[in-house]
Amino acid sequence: MYPDLQSQIADYTLSLWHSHSRTRSAPSNWISGNAVCCHHNGETADARGRGGMIRNADDVNYHCFNCGYKTGYTVGRPLSYKFRKLLSWLGASDNDVRRMVIDAIRVKDLVDLTRPAAEPVIDEPVVYSPRPLPPDAMTLQEWIATGYELPTEFTTALEYVAGRNVDIDRYDFLWSPHHEHKLAYRIVIPFRWQGETIGYTSRAVVDGIRPKFYTQHEPDYVFNVDRQHPTAKFVLVVEGPFDAMSVDGVAVCGSQCSERQADIIDSLGREVIVVPDFDMQVDERTGRTRWAGASLIDNALEYGWSVSFPVWAETCKDVNEAVVRYGKLFVLKTILDGVERSRLKIELRKKKYG
Repeated sequence: MYPDLQSQIADYTLSLWHSHSRTRSAPSNWISGNAVCCHHNGETADARGRGGMIRNADDVNYHCFNCGYKTGYTVGRPLSYKFRKLLSWLGASDNDVRRMVIDAIRVKDLVDLTRPAAEPVIDEPVVYSPRPLPPDAMTLQEWIATGYELPTEFTTALEYVAGRNVDIDRYDFLWSPHHEHKLAYRIVIPFRWQGETIGYTSRAVVDGIRPKFYTQHEPDYVFNVDRQHPTAKFVLVVEGPFDAMSVDGVAVCGSQCSERQADIIDSLGREVIVVPDFDMQVDERTGRTRWAGASLIDNALEYGWSVSFPVWAETCKDVNEAVVRYGKLFVLKTILDGVERSRLKIELRKKKYG
């Protein structure tokens, strides 16, 4: 079954490439033509045939030898954001792209990913430079196990985590006694990638500490990707780490999702469901009230993701508050019940709420 689906994705992409401009084949099996990406990446439009596409048994790849844009699709892998952009630049409709995203997920469910496969010409691997944790930082359990008489600041941090209703046996929370950056008044959440600690964020646990979050990590990090279950059918994308830990989702650590973050999330190969924060914020520059979560919904529309508008959106500002108030199982059910997949319906719900 899956070869037919894979062929449809590759054949459709090649047909778009052939119809875009006059193409020519090279002895290396690359099919050259005018690149479609250059003027989207700050370069002049290509008129010298510097774009190339190649179709092999299990993949289709594109490479521009002018602006350097490259992406591709391999059977058993999801359609990356960069590949979806290529399709749209070649003239594919939103409906066709969404259909191929679904087909790619169906193929992934059918393919034995343990079999050897040729490396596709796709996005560069994600690499983060490690950054150290705060000095003397240890998990809450390790501090308790020391038997020391711990200061009030530690007790406050422990009570704060308990009030967030997050499983401290599943997720690590650290505390540091140091007062630099007011760390003693913060709870530290380590950021990990492929088994390595690459930084952290620390959240103030008492009022009056500014900034509320003090972070040390590279940009475009997606929290909790390493903890996603390999057989899950969907992934919940939320704004903050506490929201992600509440429902075992992933967090983009803000109200916007970058292209690099989108590629990381899409690499999980499952339906992506965005659950934004629902609180209104006052813009310090204009004094106007705005819904920051609308930006994440705009990202979801751009990346072809689903969006959930759960029933508790009117009473809770975010996922974690809903879990504290109603419990994890109820929140998960209402998130799935509130999913919208139609672009038009998402736009209407966003406009109605905002």
